[in-house]
Amino acid sequence: MKCQSRSHLIGLALVPVLVLGVSACLPPSTDGASPSTSSVSPGSGSPARSQPTAVEPTANQPVGPAGPGAPQADAPVVRWVPIGPVGPNDPTSGQRYLLLQQRQCDALAQSVEGADDAAVWQAGAAVCSALQTGSRSDWQRAAAAVAATPRIPQTQCLEYVVASASASLLAQHRSNPGAVFAVEPGQGEACPRHLDGLTVVNEDLQPVATTARATGPSTGGTIVRLDGYYVRVGDILFDGVPAFPEIVSGGGDYQTLYLRMPASEGRQSLRISITDTVDIAGTVTFFYDDSGTTSSPSPSESGGTLPATGQPTGPSSTAPASELSPTAAP
Repeated sequence: MKCQSRSHLIGLALVPVLVLGVSACLPPSTDGASPSTSSVSPGSGSPARSQPTAVEPTANQPVGPAGPGAPQADAPVVRWVPIGPVGPNDPTSGQRYLLLQQRQCDALAQSVEGADDAAVWQAGAAVCSALQTGSRSDWQRAAAAVAATPRIPQTQCLEYVVASASASLLAQHRSNPGAVFAVEPGQGEACPRHLDGLTVVNEDLQPVATTARATGPSTGGTIVRLDGYYVRVGDILFDGVPAFPEIVSGGGDYQTLYLRMPASEGRQSLRISITDTVDIAGTVTFFYDDSGTTSSPSPSESGGTLPATGQPTGPSSTAPASELSPTAAP
């Protein structure tokens, strides 16, 4: 009887030892760990590195161009205003265009508050905002702003581009009013710099009727206007040589340049070109004529405008009224 009790006690004492031995043979717990945590790289015999646990985002994607309101992959594409010959240190027009090109809509709208020429820029800022938000009310405001834009001559190249682009983008919205557009930069350059005409003017800087060519007496004194688009005139060249004629008006950034022609000194004509911070295409020619005879210029040459002898690109600076910027009704 005592032997049986002693055996029973020994068996109870061995139970914990057996349990510990069995648990030592079991694989470690994988509770809450990646299956790769204790895996072995094939053929290496060494444990693989543990992978970090994925972190859940703490906030949802904001609504806007990169959020749920963003254009879908098949969204219709519209072209924004192209790059222009502008920089952050440019005068007012250049600075405004740069804001619009970069789609800083609110900054542009604030910068033109109270300005006399604010209308065209306000229209551009309003269309810019509507493209970003896709809001119906923003598109209504854009339509009203575009309708309030006066007609812009092509001589105001940056403003002309803004007015034309604003009207075009509004028309595209009207053709697809429910779309959220994908906006891409405009192609090419907004206002390529060029010299494309020479116009004889009077002392009040108003065009005068002359011959079909820009002409004046050999004694000099004729005032001419350099037509085209240029930002900063560096040098004025006569027959390719830097010259220093009298500047009657202009000469500042984005200002039309008026020159008083020198005496002929035996020359029959002068070929005029200018330099800017970048190349300017085209040259124009002034002719000396003491005959005193004139001929009626053709309609395309009225005002003494002489087409450039080079191959300029971009819009003509002497656009008729029919080529003024378009408008759109709300």
